[in-house]
Amino acid sequence: MSTVEKQGVSSPRSVVSELDEPRWAVISFERCEKAGLTHQQARHELDRLEDHGIAGLCLVTDEAARRLQD
Repeated sequence: MSTVEKQGVSSPRSVVSELDEPRWAVISFERCEKAGLTHQQARHELDRLEDHGIAGLCLVTDEAARRLQD
């Protein structure tokens, strides 16, 4: 039995990168601009917001973005 099978994953192809999971958010100095994005979607959103002059943009996990709202 391979290490992957021992860990409960059927094959390396079934492992999804965290970057592909909808767990990324774009935040600004003001608020969480958008959450629930893949990393690629978040990069596009960050670029779009930069083009509109939004300051203080950063990519974080949704979990980190939720903590900012507390």
